[in-house]
Amino acid sequence: MSSHPPPPGGQPPYGYVYGQPVPGDSGNQGVWALVIAIVSIPAGCCCGILGVAGGIVAVVLARAERSRLQQWGGPYADTSMVTAAFWVGVAAIVLGVLGTLVSMGSAFIDLATLS
Repeated sequence: MSSHPPPPGGQPPYGYVYGQPVPGDSGNQGVWALVIAIVSIPAGCCCGILGVAGGIVAVVLARAERSRLQQWGGPYADTSMVTAAFWVGVAAIVLGVLGTLVSMGSAFIDLATLS
């Protein structure tokens, strides 16, 4: 009985090393986009403009990070966190706009009842 070595495994695509960070990856831009998006949700309910501003920042950061990951990581890039940050940022923008409209509407009602 002779023992044979296991067959060689497949190789990752050229320029990609599995488990290694993407070139120029600080690893923080996607995290910050998600944190800003989550914090913007209650800010959009309380102070509409802050929610809109935070949501816009989160969406811009998420889109930039997604395009960078897809450029350097190729098909193996995991963009699930930046996708979540993008959609939570969009929700923050919507809640911020609604919060602003409700605040303006209540201000107009208050002004109308004063006279």
